[in-house]
Amino acid sequence: MDKQFREDIEGLRAVAVLSVVIFHFGVGGLPGGFIGVDVFFVISGYLISGLLLNELDRTGRIDLWRFYGRRARRLLPLSLLVTVVTLLVAVFILSPSEQLFAAKGGLASSLYASNFFFMTQLADYFAPESELNPFLHTWSLSVEEQFYLVWPALLLLLWRRRPTARSMAISMSVLAVLSFALCLWLSYRKQPWAFYASPTRAWEFLFGALAALKPVTDWARRSRAAVSLGWLGMAGLGATLLLLTEEARFPGWIALVPAVATVAILISGASHQRGGPDAFLKTSVMQWLGKHSYSIYLWHWPIIVYANLLELGDPITRIALCSALTLICAATSFRLVEHPVRASGWLAANPLRSVRLGAALTAAGSVIALSTAQAALVFSARPEHAALIAAMKEMPVASGSSENCLIGFKQSEPVTCNFGSSEARKTVVLFGDSHADQWSTPLALLAEEQGWRLVTLLKASCPVSQITDYSPRLRRLWPECTEWRRRAIEKIIDLDADLVIVSQMSSGYVTGPWSARGKYSASYAQWEQGLKSSLEPLRAANVPVLLLRDSPSPREDLANCVARARWRGIPETSCDVPRSIALDPEISVLERKLATAVGARFADLSAQFCNDELCPAVDSGILVYRDTNHLTNDTAERQVQALRLLLEEHVLVSQNNL
Repeated sequence: MDKQFREDIEGLRAVAVLSVVIFHFGVGGLPGGFIGVDVFFVISGYLISGLLLNELDRTGRIDLWRFYGRRARRLLPLSLLVTVVTLLVAVFILSPSEQLFAAKGGLASSLYASNFFFMTQLADYFAPESELNPFLHTWSLSVEEQFYLVWPALLLLLWRRRPTARSMAISMSVLAVLSFALCLWLSYRKQPWAFYASPTRAWEFLFGALAALKPVTDWARRSRAAVSLGWLGMAGLGATLLLLTEEARFPGWIALVPAVATVAILISGASHQRGGPDAFLKTSVMQWLGKHSYSIYLWHWPIIVYANLLELGDPITRIALCSALTLICAATSFRLVEHPVRASGWLAANPLRSVRLGAALTAAGSVIALSTAQAALVFSARPEHAALIAAMKEMPVASGSSENCLIGFKQSEPVTCNFGSSEARKTVVLFGDSHADQWSTPLALLAEEQGWRLVTLLKASCPVSQITDYSPRLRRLWPECTEWRRRAIEKIIDLDADLVIVSQMSSGYVTGPWSARGKYSASYAQWEQGLKSSLEPLRAANVPVLLLRDSPSPREDLANCVARARWRGIPETSCDVPRSIALDPEISVLERKLATAVGARFADLSAQFCNDELCPAVDSGILVYRDTNHLTNDTAERQVQALRLLLEEHVLVSQNNL
């Protein structure tokens, strides 16, 4: 690779950072914008490998201290600044428990390990809970830093083994294939690991490294096909940005498209021939954005996280404000911090100075993050916050037991859990997903009180209604849910239950703002038919069925909203949600009619949680929701009396207890 500055690469950096920012800001139009990170990975592999290969070709060695010193000057000063500012702002915006999580993310970022931190903490990069940590975007920087740590020494070993271009190409290709194979395997078995782990992303850097080999660049200069290759790369990148969605099993096979497209653009740019995509990439706007891409990337995510939490203006105004603030912060920090340190002649003159600076910055970031975490722990121990944290963590009786009552995504064998009297003559079955699990707490109390047995059959995120079973978390069709439902219905019939209570997060499966299932969301007609298909076998076996209307789903994390309100001294009522947002009346009407048609009973207990206009976040001092849609255990316990009245006519509750 040439040592000269490549304006086309600067422009390609701009494409990458713009894609990520547009995606994160929710502008729309680029659903695949998250692949900008993959573009960065390939560019990094290309540039770093090119520099190292040139050094090997000239000197036969790699000056590791000089290399690490350059990386430290380039990356760490600005990273520390953003970390400090982000943690400082967190104290004024986030609740103590959120501050603690953010501080952990800041610590992981300072230690170049945030990818492994988020890999273990978050089930999915695209999940709503991922949006709460202002350091989430640093996972990709940690992957790059881990690559920088390992690759120079490994490249040196490969060179010393056989210093020929052919041998290097073979070795790099083998490593790339192994890394991609691991990535592909984990994409279908443990997707977060495939997404976050550096070994599963190494192949993208290696693709860039292969493109930097001298035979490749020599071919690009000789062949007119290099121009067409560049445009094919731009087309592939554009198609991925426009067509790829969060529903894809990413990285997986599809990640090859942006990676190969980026390689094609890099090879084309190395040809220095007219007619390629360089003309666009070399425009002044793209050059400015590429030059500031690192600063833009670091600043944009905490800015949009905090802006969303503060609900600054309407969405369009918020995007405009965040864009302006990102550019201002990026330009200012580049001029005052990033560029002066990177261009410092004094630091560059002695590599160990830069390495020591990097160590000092790493230590400073770690100490600041640890101090912030310690302060957050102190704040969290205050009674008003400790009570909220306890309410958020307490699970319903069924899922909180040690018997795996609420089974996970990959299980299909139904698990029955028993509560109340084991020798009871009357049996009630609770059947459904995690929203049914909520009712296990008051029903278990009633079972104990009334002397009957409660049996639970529960599976997380799996509806009772027979619709297309798709798991947003697993990002695939979900036969485990289909099989569990079939077996659970058979078990219920065998139990000869006195009553089956069916509950599920109906709105989470039907097309609309509550669903995360995309094209696999059911229409109202499909939901009705699917529910009918599940209830009819039960009624045909003369099993009494009580269909509970789903509890309201606010769609906002009301627990953290209340915690923030208490921390910032604003009214908790600011977290209340309009009834029209939390409840879908059309589903209720549909389910009521269906229950009547199949001979079941329908019950609506939404009045226990909402009045005619609002669904309060706090009711009589008790937190109502522990997240975006699940009731707290305290709230569930308060439903015992409502359930007593509801079950009276089933002769499951004795009159003297009413």
